[in-house]
Amino acid sequence: MKDLTGKIVVITGASSGLGAEAARALHRLGARVVLVGRSPDRTAALAAELGVTGHTADFTRLADVRDLASRLLDTVPRVDVLAANAGGIPRDKALTADGIEPVLQANALGPWLLTRLLLPLLDGGRVVATSSRSHTGATLPAPDHLDRIALSANGLGPHQVYARAKLVGGVLLRELGRRHPGTTVADFHPGIMASNFGRYLGGLGAVLKVVASPVLDSPAQGARRLVDLVGSEEDVDGRYFVRGLPAEGSPLLADQALGGRLWALAERLVDG
Repeated sequence: MKDLTGKIVVITGASSGLGAEAARALHRLGARVVLVGRSPDRTAALAAELGVTGHTADFTRLADVRDLASRLLDTVPRVDVLAANAGGIPRDKALTADGIEPVLQANALGPWLLTRLLLPLLDGGRVVATSSRSHTGATLPAPDHLDRIALSANGLGPHQVYARAKLVGGVLLRELGRRHPGTTVADFHPGIMASNFGRYLGGLGAVLKVVASPVLDSPAQGARRLVDLVGSEEDVDGRYFVRGLPAEGSPLLADQALGGRLWALAERLVDG
């Protein structure tokens, strides 16, 4: 792997799983790692283990995201790579305190807000976002009804809402890259993480985890794919990767008109 000595890498979703493994790997490669996690205890423990700075933030709370950005702007001279790994399916199905559907906020709007606020530190840097292959099957409402995605799950199941949120996140990421060409953007599917089965499917997940174990990916494998993109010297800008290789994502990722509409929607939702 590439020596990352001197590189400043901010990694979100770092308190467990793929994010924690990636933080350890980046630290071994010499990067100055700045941790962001949702769990105060786990984030503090990993920060102590690595001897680095840790911050806590819940991406379903926009005030947390703004406070995190303020702290980073005050303490970090630049960000060479933002590893936007925070996400998942929040257990609370009600709208967030910000009045937004929680899966969309955790996986798309929260990360987008943090990235936008950190742009002064990201000039010449890179954003690597953890996506999901499930985004390729997601759909969005017609342009006149796009705001519906922020108001409810629209009758979709948890994984469909998650796929939709990852699609929105990918479109916003590429729109950010177009608006700020000095910042490289890329996202990737880390694999099918074994930890997600129990987390999102309860008792059924435990059974499926055993049955599907031969094809599941470990957090370490997913972390390796993130770390490879962080240090890659190839042209990764605007690209989507699956298991370390360039892949075809949803055609909607390249829809510039959709990118503009989602950006405007995100601004209305986040900035009020």
